[in-house]
Amino acid sequence: MRLPKLHVEIAERSTVTPYGGLVLASDFLKRFRVAQAIDERVQVLKLHLPFYESDHVIAQALNLYAGGTCIEDQAALQHDEGVLRMLGACRLPDPTTAGDFLRRFEERRNRGSLAGLRAAIDTVEGAVWGKLAGKRKRKRHWAVVDLDGHTKRLYGVQKEGADFDRRGRWSYEILLASLAGTGECLAVRLRPGNVRSSEGAADLLGETLPRVKGRFAKVLVRADSDFDRRDVREACEAEGAYFAFVAREATNRLSWAEALPESAWKPFRTRAHRERQARWTRSGFCPRRKKRNRRRRRARERGYTDLQLVRQWVAEIPWTPAGSEKTCRMVLRRQLIEERDGQGHLFEFYRYRYVVTNLPTSWSPVEVIDATYQRCDQENVIEQMGSGLALWRMPVAEFEGNCAWLEIGRLAWNLGKWIAQLALPAEVVRWEWKRYRKAFVYLAVEVIHRSRQRWLRFSPAHRFLDQLVHAHVQLQT
Repeated sequence: MRLPKLHVEIAERSTVTPYGGLVLASDFLKRFRVAQAIDERVQVLKLHLPFYESDHVIAQALNLYAGGTCIEDQAALQHDEGVLRMLGACRLPDPTTAGDFLRRFEERRNRGSLAGLRAAIDTVEGAVWGKLAGKRKRKRHWAVVDLDGHTKRLYGVQKEGADFDRRGRWSYEILLASLAGTGECLAVRLRPGNVRSSEGAADLLGETLPRVKGRFAKVLVRADSDFDRRDVREACEAEGAYFAFVAREATNRLSWAEALPESAWKPFRTRAHRERQARWTRSGFCPRRKKRNRRRRRARERGYTDLQLVRQWVAEIPWTPAGSEKTCRMVLRRQLIEERDGQGHLFEFYRYRYVVTNLPTSWSPVEVIDATYQRCDQENVIEQMGSGLALWRMPVAEFEGNCAWLEIGRLAWNLGKWIAQLALPAEVVRWEWKRYRKAFVYLAVEVIHRSRQRWLRFSPAHRFLDQLVHAHVQLQT
């Protein structure tokens, strides 16, 4: 690198923008009439001078989509002439105006506005699913819905609806339902920090599962042990959905497991272990030398207690919940744990894990465990919603305003997932937001207005330009 002397000058008027990938978002919003769906269902502004409700919602969604981490970052799009030309707007809402828009969702001032925003996003979701169904030429067989909660710790003292969680932290509790495989956010609810993760999950399923059942032949709901409760199970059964929950540990369940004869237990290996053994049997497989476990070595040197999983077994028993006439399946997993310290082996003991499900008997206990514990991938979804999309920022003090922010963030999150499914390569739907933006959002482009048309002039040096142009054509057809 010779590092020559560089000279800088400022153009008088430039229409070059670093957010050229917003062309895909613009194509999607126009193709599925997102603005019309919002304006028909959300009425929080008495006068539309100059903005409509859809202008505020779409501007904040694009701010998150383009990498903004707070409302103030919306100014980057507001003052970008190229972005304004791509969106066909003479101006975008100011960040202070955006905050005022969120505060207007207060229920006593605009009743039903938050429900209308949710209904608008649900309508767009249904339209996208219909387009995908036509693309596949058949109805998708299985849909897997993952439920989980997330605690958002707050550092301000003026947040409405916040409370102290079980650890004594001032926080919100967020209930999230997502679609496994694609990571689409089906629903998100904001609650005080002192409620359980599963609180309100039955009502959420009652609203979400009918939409999912309309597009998928069968539905499976997965969740952790906090969702192992009667009302959640009944909500799944009422909608004709299957469930597979990690069950709570209880004294009676432990006695059931210990009372099983030894012949009832079958050897169990994890899915990762089975896949690893399958690779070993392939022709031409050359194993790599396993690296030393330095953590375990250091723990032994310092005399720490070290627990090692030695073997596992699986069994199944019928189980009828209290107050119910339907019999479910309880899959039990027995783990042999070996305890060691710096001097070597101390003793062994058994640990039990449980799964409650109503899946048909055609599913073996091993398949039930595999399907249940694949729900752990939702932790990656929750993490990306915070670090990749800044969804957990809670920008205003009003509770309903933060609920509206979550719905707008849900639209921004699904915007990337829907575009990936409709027009981009299949693996893009699993990408992290940082990689997605570098590939399909951050592209320098010159926006040209000529012959009553707007043209985008990209640099041919971009790595994913061919895929972006192809996606642009796909979204416009």
